[in-house]
Amino acid sequence: MAQKEEYMTALWITLAMVFVVGVLVWLGYGLFEVSPLARHGDQFRDPRTGRRRWESPHLETRDEFERSHPA
Repeated sequence: MAQKEEYMTALWITLAMVFVVGVLVWLGYGLFEVSPLARHGDQFRDPRTGRRRWESPHLETRDEFERSHPA
């Protein structure tokens, strides 16, 4: 019976360690994504002109967009 308890203790310790490492990796990835090191390309602007590719879906900002980017 003592051998079975040792196996179960080792199993739970391993599962706990996997969980903790997974949470730390997830947290590290999240911090990396919000840092300037991620360097994602600006997907909302045309790389050649620097202008926005499409109008804002928010109605309260549509007038601002039309004023700053005349047709």
